[in-house]
Amino acid sequence: MSLEKAIQLKEGERIMWSIRRYALTYIGWWLLSTLCILTPFFFLFWLFQHDWWGQTLFFVSLGIGLLLLFRTVFSWSRNVFVITTHRLVDIEQRGIFDQVISEVPYDQIDDVSGRIKGVFGTLFRYGTVTVQTGGGTVHIVATSIRDPLRVQQQINELRERYVSKYAYDFSENVAEKIIDKLYELELPELHKVKDSLEKRIRKLGGGSSL
Repeated sequence: MSLEKAIQLKEGERIMWSIRRYALTYIGWWLLSTLCILTPFFFLFWLFQHDWWGQTLFFVSLGIGLLLLFRTVFSWSRNVFVITTHRLVDIEQRGIFDQVISEVPYDQIDDVSGRIKGVFGTLFRYGTVTVQTGGGTVHIVATSIRDPLRVQQQINELRERYVSKYAYDFSENVAEKIIDKLYELELPELHKVKDSLEKRIRKLGGGSSL
């Protein structure tokens, strides 16, 4: 499935960057799978001279290596941190049949921080990007990505551009823009809006007509 279908792009929204974990951070799994695949071929003739147990050892080692390789490639390709013109989306593949997608719009972001830690992180320029929403709650953490400080800067630039654009739009016709935004919300969010509107109407002395 393409990223566009996975995150269901909104009208006018574009994917700016799709970032995966730095492949070098999988070096242990790459080496282990390569070792399991290549080693039995070095002892091919010796193993096949020892009847069934030698052949079994050959195919078991080869199977484990291929399985580890598939698991590593699958994990690397399916875990993606997506930066769009409207929001951040984190696609986390926890298992073959277990995928979690988290997202946060730019106007709900309180802080974005990038961090490079450790000897290897400093040498190879990889680290973590942490996105916090209202009240300092951590919403998205993208780990082991290349040049997290540059990614942080790119997110902040897109965030400022997005907030400035919609702040200008709202200044022209508030009611019309709010109504337009309602069509982008899901049912739980609409219920929150409904509750807020009822409170505001009661406060203004207009009763509740929702």
